[in-house]
Amino acid sequence: AMRSMQNLHQNVNGWVDIGYNFAVGSDGLVYEGRGWNRVGAHAAPHNSNSIGIVLIGHWVSATPPALQLQTTQRLIALGVRLGFIRPQYSLIGHRQVSATECPGQALFNQISRWPNFTPNFQFEENDV
Repeated sequence: AMRSMQNLHQNVNGWVDIGYNFAVGSDGLVYEGRGWNRVGAHAAPHNSNSIGIVLIGHWVSATPPALQLQTTQRLIALGVRLGFIRPQYSLIGHRQVSATECPGQALFNQISRWPNFTPNFQFEENDV
């Protein structure tokens, strides 16, 4: 999945690498894309003030496995603990800043119940 994502992002989109900062697999493994210290290419024009985490899969009607959801929450908590994400961060879905169905309705329903989810998101410069 990561190689195919890298191929799409580099060879089709023309980006230098995978656009996301991190990807989380259904097996609970975290894959580093651009990491904490590099600007992603996942939610223009908000890339410089956000961390992009993709949950690998198609989540329109199916809900991601519990392990994948838990790992994603732990990754966010790690980012806060390490100082890469501010404690009062805004959690949003890609569809809130771009014309897309991403992250899929089933996943969006899940994250809308997570801490810091921001239903009426207004992007500000210090949102990360």
